[in-house]
Amino acid sequence: MNMTTTMVAQTPITPSDLLDLEDEGLFELVGGKLVEKSMSSLASRTAGVITIRLGIHNEQSRFGEIYPEQSFQCFPEDSDLIRRPDIAFITSDRLAGVEEQGHVTVAPDLAIEVVSPNDKIYELDEKLEDYWSAGVKIVWVVNPKFRWIRVHLPDRSVVELHEADTLTGGAVLPGFSALVRELLP
Repeated sequence: MNMTTTMVAQTPITPSDLLDLEDEGLFELVGGKLVEKSMSSLASRTAGVITIRLGIHNEQSRFGEIYPEQSFQCFPEDSDLIRRPDIAFITSDRLAGVEEQGHVTVAPDLAIEVVSPNDKIYELDEKLEDYWSAGVKIVWVVNPKFRWIRVHLPDRSVVELHEADTLTGGAVLPGFSALVRELLP
């Protein structure tokens, strides 16, 4: 996950302006301001490992599509809000609403945030609230430094899993399971 609060511009930016900046780096749009995403090396490697494991599972199950670092504009309370989970998953039955260009306007079923050293807890909490408002079913918060994964559910319950525990995909990713240590470099 990456939620560095480096502000890049002072004037309000629109979601379409953000699309023009794709070659400049990874950004979210929060309150009309660009928020640059910068991941640590460890967080980036962790996101890669998880993406590969999900990809292998998805090749066999064909249950949906994986979106690494995709921008999402799917928040009913703020139509200009753009979030970019480190990894997202949308189930097959909802893919028809996903356009080939631009921000994805369909909320992911699963959002995954990988913690970097510069992430702030209140920014993560804000992002979780945004995900719940959009209807995201599960959020995995992965902390590679302390080697745990927290599974957040819309009822606000949280399950913390450690290296010897098994992470499953629940109803969103039936059949997916992996030991937490297998998902952490």
